[in-house]
Amino acid sequence: MIAFFFMKKYIILIVFFSSLASPAQDNLLVNKSYLEDQLYIGINYNILQNKPELVQQKGISINYQLGFIKDLPLNKKGNVALGIGLGYAYNKYNQTILIDKNQPEFSLVVDDYNKNKFETHCVELPFEIRIRNSSPTQYKFWRIYFGGKIAYVFSSKSVFEDLDALVIKNRPIPYLKKWQYGPQLSFGYGTWNIYTFFNVNPLFDKAPIVNAFDVNTLKSFKIGLQFYIF
Repeated sequence: MIAFFFMKKYIILIVFFSSLASPAQDNLLVNKSYLEDQLYIGINYNILQNKPELVQQKGISINYQLGFIKDLPLNKKGNVALGIGLGYAYNKYNQTILIDKNQPEFSLVVDDYNKNKFETHCVELPFEIRIRNSSPTQYKFWRIYFGGKIAYVFSSKSVFEDLDALVIKNRPIPYLKKWQYGPQLSFGYGTWNIYTFFNVNPLFDKAPIVNAFDVNTLKSFKIGLQFYIF
């Protein structure tokens, strides 16, 4: 509930600043050659894919992302463009995988516990083809942006806390892949846009297999909202 409360506040702030930015765009973009949607902020839900049957997601697994995309128009109208950018992303996964670098293998949490999560901080390089029905003086328009993203995990940690306040922390997370990549898509109208991203490569690599429990199959799918500010 706390996480949901902060998510609502986060979205309200984005909508507020977007409403302030839009009139400014209307006054400044007066040429046929113009730039659009260069600053983005996103909030998404992380869904683990290809997970073993016994692995569960509990609580909210959230993704926050923000960054800058250089808009490179491909025609005089500016409604078809190439986007190349740089951004930052935070990912949290609440799930039942117990990670302990002092143990030879990962295991599953089977008893009740207070907390079990792993987090990553990433530098991202998005690139996309951008199609929209915008004009130099129209800031509310339909858009569909599709392409891909490469991410480098520069920081990671996992935290487990049982009911007796025993805490197990790992920094960085063992066997976590540093490089992540996959296709992405955003589409919508005005401020509100649906965003999806699929992590093509697994989150872990060469981690020990526990019976039929193999974390090396885990991938991530993100779905949520993308906001373009300027």
